[in-house]
Amino acid sequence: MYQDLASTAFLHVAYRPDSCLLIGRWLCSINDEQLREGYETMRRAAEEHQCRHWLMDARRRTDRRLNGPEWVVTTFLPQVQREMGAPLYVAFLVLPNHLREVEADLHMAEKVPSPNASFQYARFIDEGAANAWLDQKRRGE
Repeated sequence: MYQDLASTAFLHVAYRPDSCLLIGRWLCSINDEQLREGYETMRRAAEEHQCRHWLMDARRRTDRRLNGPEWVVTTFLPQVQREMGAPLYVAFLVLPNHLREVEADLHMAEKVPSPNASFQYARFIDEGAANAWLDQKRRGE
């Protein structure tokens, strides 16, 4: 049971009230302006529903840039967490080749938050595993 919240040419946002899960699905490759606009849409939806568990499906974004994800995890997500005043959990769904690239990039690997960070994120290639991680975080609260 999903509630469609917003759709653009590049992002679809839905909310699952039964599990308080916010889902953002990128529909295509995007530029930096669209990235920021899309995440701002997610922030507004999270604020409206007081939802701190997000599933971000980036599998359709095939021309990924490394600067966009860095902005998301170093600037945007910490800001959203501060605004919400409670831990934020984000599961990113990515293509297998992108996950391999990120894991091979030591610079990005060092940016994984510690277990005590105010927000947590993880990357997945399987939606079931991403949802299981989010469920585990929800149960642990």
